[in-house]
Amino acid sequence: MALGLEDFSVELFWDVDRQSVHLPEHQRWLVERVMEYGRWPDWLLLKERVSKQELMDLLPTLRISQKSRSFLELYCA
Repeated sequence: MALGLEDFSVELFWDVDRQSVHLPEHQRWLVERVMEYGRWPDWLLLKERVSKQELMDLLPTLRISQKSRSFLELYCA
């Protein structure tokens, strides 16, 4: 399923022009936003649309807190 910004919380995009975000090009950025600032429904949407393997591949490059990193590591295990 394709990632679409319209389903995620508006608050995640307070500082960007939503029209300038092109997914999946900005997938890593979106994962970082959801992990750091997203709500539970945002996480549910993300995990529905991004596979565990994709998250594992992104994990080393993500700029997220240790708490969020640990959560993702446990989810992907």
